[in-house]
Amino acid sequence: MSLKAKYNFLHLFYWFTGCCINGFIAVFLQSKGLSNTEIGIVTGGSCVATIFLSPFMSSLISKIKGMTIKKLMTILMLTTVSLYIVMAFLPIPAFLVMIFYVIMYALNMSTVPMLTMIAMNYINEGTYVNFGLARGIGSASWATSALIFGQVVSFLGANILSIAYCVFALVMLFILYHLPESKITETKTEEVQEEGSVITVIKKYKIFFFLLLGFCFMFSGATAIGTYLINIVKSLGGNTSLYGVAMFAMAFSELPVMMTVPKLMKKFNSVTLILVASIFYICRNYTIGLAPNLIVLIIGMMFQGLSYGLFTGVITYYVTYNLDTQDQMSGQTMIGIMTSGIGSTLGNVLGGVLQDTIGLNALFTFVYLMTALGAVIIFICKFVSIKVKK
Repeated sequence: MSLKAKYNFLHLFYWFTGCCINGFIAVFLQSKGLSNTEIGIVTGGSCVATIFLSPFMSSLISKIKGMTIKKLMTILMLTTVSLYIVMAFLPIPAFLVMIFYVIMYALNMSTVPMLTMIAMNYINEGTYVNFGLARGIGSASWATSALIFGQVVSFLGANILSIAYCVFALVMLFILYHLPESKITETKTEEVQEEGSVITVIKKYKIFFFLLLGFCFMFSGATAIGTYLINIVKSLGGNTSLYGVAMFAMAFSELPVMMTVPKLMKKFNSVTLILVASIFYICRNYTIGLAPNLIVLIIGMMFQGLSYGLFTGVITYYVTYNLDTQDQMSGQTMIGIMTSGIGSTLGNVLGGVLQDTIGLNALFTFVYLMTALGAVIIFICKFVSIKVKK
């Protein structure tokens, strides 16, 4: 099997596991008796933990002799498998479920930049890997698993998610084991110590930081919708099965867009593409919030590809082509911090509190404001000359 095929399959099974943890987080935690506010605390706490844990985990690769991305990912994935099984099948109190899920979610999110860097290291050493295609396949696998588990959970209960996660994770780790180590990971210790930190990246690449800041706000609105989508679906007369259909429509729309990102970047400026993604983020979040029925809701979810899919693909390649080699790991980590970390924290915590204290309409108001703020920042990045070194 070729390197490209192995990397594609790695994404296929990795995002199967991602759907089991992230796609049904509200469904699983509600089955354990948690309220919307408590779910918001769990997801928000996980995202806060990711802000600190992700750069720490990435730094271990350079600080521990013999540690590689592959080895660290293996350790983290096996840890999350253990935690998920414990939560699902042992009679532990709700507060322990909350603590364990925070740890599991944060560890899982910390592996995302590592998965990206595997491809970028191959690209930097001259071995072509189509990250956009691989990530698109991952989106398709997320979509498929969301559709299937939307039906399965209705019959077998939410604990089946942990079993599926375990199976998919083990297959993913088998594929990861058979991927060749990148020569870039064999950098000498003295050179690795010069690797840029997240703070260094913020200072050196101002445009990159403000693009991520805009992404952060728009992502917070999208996260609020995604985490509490089950409540939105039920408010429109749907159930868990229709929730799975909505998730399928959202995730599958990413595949064609992410596949074409490398070609689009040859024809258009990166910031221009990011601006286009911002416009579609407005279309996505406002359509979902204003949806009068499930059909319109699903149409809104299908803007996911042209918003999140396009933005994620472009910003990932932007790091590889615009940041110095020693700053790229921190750059990829920073994407995770600003989105899965800060953005998700805002969306999860405020989304849960607003629903429980005011109602679902308050959640939508938050989504509209965050989306508009993020889009304005992206527009400023494009149309106002920022006289700083990238």
